[in-house]
Amino acid sequence: MVIHNEKYTSRKKIWKTFGVVLITTVCVYIPLSANFLREFGVEIKPLSAGLCALLVLAVLAIYAGVVYLQHKKKLNFIYISDEDNENIVFRFYHIQLLMAKCTSYKIPFEAFKKYEITNEGNDTYLTLYQTMGKGQLAKYPPICLNSLQNDEIQQVKDLLNQYC
Repeated sequence: MVIHNEKYTSRKKIWKTFGVVLITTVCVYIPLSANFLREFGVEIKPLSAGLCALLVLAVLAIYAGVVYLQHKKKLNFIYISDEDNENIVFRFYHIQLLMAKCTSYKIPFEAFKKYEITNEGNDTYLTLYQTMGKGQLAKYPPICLNSLQNDEIQQVKDLLNQYC
């Protein structure tokens, strides 16, 4: 069984790219608006350099705030599979526009011990445990499941319950 949130991730990345293009267009358009509109026969008084800079900074500040709030949600692309005949595979990376670092965990079926799904405030985390040599228990760093819907989280639980 394979569980992933590719559609959600793709939609988020497209909207982030669209946002960058829109913000760039607005920031270029504001200083050039008088010249641009003159080409279409509309005469307006050009904005002063200080007002243009203030408008551009306001637009950039609003966009930076939106990006920060999205980043704070800790949204991940998540891929979980047991189709490998020997391992459960977990792959995830933070949904951001650039430089997404992918992390993979490959846990053998017989070494997979348990999992925990915990809620900390608005965040939901999946913590995995694996038995090591001499009966020791290894704990993986938690995976944030904020980008999954409740039914997808239930699918993850059903998949992992097969191997506990």
